[in-house]
Amino acid sequence: MAQGVEPVPGRPTPWREVFQGRRGRLTIGLLLLEALVAMEALVVTTILPDVRDDLGNVQLYGWTFSAFALATFASIPIAGRAADRWGSTKPLTVMLLVYVAGLVVSSLAPSMAIVVIGRFIQGSGAGALYSLSLGTVAKTYPKRMRPRVLALLASMWILPGLLGPPIGAAIAANFGWRYAFIAPLPVLLIAAFLIFPGLASAKLETDDTVRLPIRWPVQLMIGAGLVLAGLTYLSLWSAPLLVIGGVIAVPALLRIVPRGTLSARRGLPAAAAAAFLLSASFFAVDAFVPLMLTEIHGLSLGLAGIVITLATVTWSAGSFWQSKRASTMPLGRLVRIGVTLILVGTLGVATGLITGFPVAVSYVGWALAGLGMGIAFPTIPLSVMNEAEAGNEAGELSSTLLMDMLGVGIGAGVGGASIALLRSASGEPTASGLAGAFLLGVVMLIALLAIARRIPGSGQAAPMDA
Repeated sequence: MAQGVEPVPGRPTPWREVFQGRRGRLTIGLLLLEALVAMEALVVTTILPDVRDDLGNVQLYGWTFSAFALATFASIPIAGRAADRWGSTKPLTVMLLVYVAGLVVSSLAPSMAIVVIGRFIQGSGAGALYSLSLGTVAKTYPKRMRPRVLALLASMWILPGLLGPPIGAAIAANFGWRYAFIAPLPVLLIAAFLIFPGLASAKLETDDTVRLPIRWPVQLMIGAGLVLAGLTYLSLWSAPLLVIGGVIAVPALLRIVPRGTLSARRGLPAAAAAAFLLSASFFAVDAFVPLMLTEIHGLSLGLAGIVITLATVTWSAGSFWQSKRASTMPLGRLVRIGVTLILVGTLGVATGLITGFPVAVSYVGWALAGLGMGIAFPTIPLSVMNEAEAGNEAGELSSTLLMDMLGVGIGAGVGGASIALLRSASGEPTASGLAGAFLLGVVMLIALLAIARRIPGSGQAAPMDA
């Protein structure tokens, strides 16, 4: 905060404050890191068909995404606890190196199997960076600034969403797909140069008694991998994989997340449950909207992709709106506003399943859902940051981030399984399967509305501090 300027109760922090002094350098570094991870994710998605054409082994194509996601399930809780024990600097250094190693392995891969390994290493680093980035916000920024920083982080997905695919295509066409993996390295160095001085100057509370529960995150990753395999590759093995994976994953998950998460007990457990329901409901639909537009309405892939771009832009707009009100409005109410918008938007998207219904309604609906995500998504981790015990912010926050990532995987996985099962049973193209996926999203949103009042900060506005 500028010297001699006192915060005004009821007013959001001016944007300029998060960019002042050493904290400003830290802010810019975190934003660059977020933008880089976003850009790399979208670039890789774009160039992977070229990777497949060059290296073959198409059956491993899906695992380039699954390996990345599974690695985050283990690295998020480990990185959060490491930050609470040693501060953010050491874990961030290690995980930046891990992320770079994943990029290099993928760029040099002689086979698709090595690309999968590289993506797993990259996912380990990316999951940890996600946890450490938000943990750093919780540890170094006062409560009144956090909504602004979270809104800025959300905005870092706009340009990657617009530019990532064409940049990836241009790199692959002019230089080869291998260069797409290593192109971000200079930006990564700049981000590190900005972040580390800010962390070094911050007096962070740590707790050297914090334990690093390596076993349970790894067990969760293995169990979740079996569950996702059962959902993604439907066969006679699907049911056994789901059962065995659940038996392995659920006990590990219960060891990591706050007690009472599965019942959404008031406080931090409810926040973790809400994070899961929010991401699962959104991505049970988001992953398949372009499929609906191309197969049912016959639109081109380019026109169908616009719906995702719209949602990315409105997501950022919602985050900026939320950042102005998070200090004056109960956080549970903000979550309910966001979830209501997503629910209405999902119903709007579902009209696209009706032949002859104006397809524009689906575009407007998903833009509205993106706006709702921009409001609800940052509010949940913000509620955890405000409630977390000093010195244990990153560890307690990592449980919510882990449930968020599980929601992404399970939502998309169950939605895909619905499409595959109902398509096979009915013989119809995709409409019945899409209806099942969309219904899943609606049910989880209704459940989320029921527990939103239980998240921390739901009874009153988030307190201001200096």
